[in-house]
Amino acid sequence: MDAVNLETPCEKAVSREELEKKLKGKPDFILEEHYCQGRNTYCEDAGPCCVELVAHADLPTRFGHFTIYGFYDAKNDKEHTAIVKGSVEDKERVPVRVHSQCHTGDVLGSLRCDCRDQLEAALSYINSQEFGAVIYMKQEGRGIGLLNKIKAYQLQDLGLDTVEANLYLGYPDEGREYSVAAKIIELLGIKSVALLTNNPDKIAKLTSEGIKVVDRIPIVIPPNPYDEAYLNTKRERMKHLI
Repeated sequence: MDAVNLETPCEKAVSREELEKKLKGKPDFILEEHYCQGRNTYCEDAGPCCVELVAHADLPTRFGHFTIYGFYDAKNDKEHTAIVKGSVEDKERVPVRVHSQCHTGDVLGSLRCDCRDQLEAALSYINSQEFGAVIYMKQEGRGIGLLNKIKAYQLQDLGLDTVEANLYLGYPDEGREYSVAAKIIELLGIKSVALLTNNPDKIAKLTSEGIKVVDRIPIVIPPNPYDEAYLNTKRERMKHLI
């Protein structure tokens, strides 16, 4: 798996005028998915995401010794990482955690969610195995972004639950997508995964992206007084297996 130079022109990059010609002069056929934010241009392909490995490095942590891989999602202009234990290329039933970024939990140690606990449990578990990976995705707040998540917290302080708050702000209760995560798993050469998750929707979406999920590994985190209602909502309204 070789890293790429982001300064190298993309073979699929085209101007809007060139794209219109390819679409037989019908600008209405140009979709949002044709635009590449990272390269500020258009892509002739509105289908599969454009994800590239940029670099990898040794990463000793308090959970164990890993290799960190940096990936660039050009279409959405986002950076993602994979924290990998051992060799996962061409391996079956690789323990994998697809973890969405949570600034308040992962970084600040917020007790309003179980995100940090799940991340640390996943890293500890994977370190105990021969190989495995945590795919760390830049999808803050179940896809609505950090500032909107804080707005949702404000609404939760007024009595709404996490689903109601997202809907009140005009967002879906679950806005994450998994095509980029699936592409990263593919680039790592993983053949099939044992997914560390309590979320059946995550299994379904990764499967729909072509990932072979052969097992689920639960992550059991005891609730605390600040996240108990949140976890109840995830179980009762979002059907998480907790």
